[in-house]
Amino acid sequence: MKEQKDWFTGIDYYNNYKEKEIQIEKIEIKKAIDLHAHAQVELWYVLEGKAKIDVNGNTYTLQKNSFLCLYAHHFYQVYEIEKPLQVIRIRFFIGLFMHMMWEKHESVTHAQLVYETKPMIDGGCDNRIEELFTSVFYEQERGKFGAHNLIVYRVLELHTLYCRYALEEMRKLDEKDVWYIIQQILVSPAKSYTIHEAASKLGYHPNYLNQKLKQLCGMTFLELKQFAKVLNACALLHFEELEISYIIEQLGGCSQASFYRIFEQYTGMSPSEYQKKKILDCAKYYHGQDIFLKIFQYLSFHFPSNITIQDCAKELNIKVYAIEQLLKDYDLTFKGLLEEIRFLYAKALIETTQIPLTTIAMDCGFGSLSTFQRMFQKKRNCTPSEYRKQLKTFENENI
Repeated sequence: MKEQKDWFTGIDYYNNYKEKEIQIEKIEIKKAIDLHAHAQVELWYVLEGKAKIDVNGNTYTLQKNSFLCLYAHHFYQVYEIEKPLQVIRIRFFIGLFMHMMWEKHESVTHAQLVYETKPMIDGGCDNRIEELFTSVFYEQERGKFGAHNLIVYRVLELHTLYCRYALEEMRKLDEKDVWYIIQQILVSPAKSYTIHEAASKLGYHPNYLNQKLKQLCGMTFLELKQFAKVLNACALLHFEELEISYIIEQLGGCSQASFYRIFEQYTGMSPSEYQKKKILDCAKYYHGQDIFLKIFQYLSFHFPSNITIQDCAKELNIKVYAIEQLLKDYDLTFKGLLEEIRFLYAKALIETTQIPLTTIAMDCGFGSLSTFQRMFQKKRNCTPSEYRKQLKTFENENI
């Protein structure tokens, strides 16, 4: 809170935070949307139309009253458009409802809402949902006094309604499922939980459980527990007023030296550096954002071709060094970003089709199967053929 003579106000407390920004638009989707990654939470409400959407490999039917809540870890693609979709889309950063969450719940509830609920529910279950989507769109269009406050309140209400109904529909995972173990580790980083306890629950030997975890998520039990601490620490660092020592205590009470070592191992920087560079330094965050989106769009359209940073600079009329500096601000390189986009598309094709691996390698711009295999091994700790085999084995085990 900030003192102003003899009274206090919180109006400027989060004045520089990107979390308070909300974008609302009414869009028409006539063409398929390729596999899409996004940094913000996206709320969708389908007014008309019919199509398919894949979210992290799961397929849903989009039609009137479909209500989606897509978090940053939800990668989606839209296809099989039988009838053009009319959608109201609201986008905001996850910190919006984190800062405004007054109601107390059990310690794992918020993590369950983000990681365990389905990304889509039937919005027809509550007639308030369509009314709220329509009202926030018109508030933005009119732009009258207090419009932003009303939009914030109504978006929070929409998200709360989504959480309410999504929790009610939440699929109960089998406690004898390896994915259940992964989920429990990620959402409960402070819980004292050993690999022997987890293996015993599944009836596995600890070494076999480690093998299964490595296949499914690329990490061993210990690595997954460390990653969970880092992942949850990154979320808590959004709250500037929290001391690092308090965050460490909330994540299980390891020593500060040990926590710093683990955090730097996964992020390449200390918690305070991460907070400054990734959260608080909004001027840097927004620096060249439009140009970054243009670069990302260019790569997304041209990744199958043998493109270079010089090609991108010429197409966008930007100096090569300007692109290099901008990507450096995002801790990226041109080659690394291009490789990541190619990898995401290739991985999606492996998961959803039976296209030969050589064809996938060439269609995604790798130039040769051997180059594709080296890159995939680096990203997933297995070859493309091994990954496809693991997927098939996992599907057969769960039939």
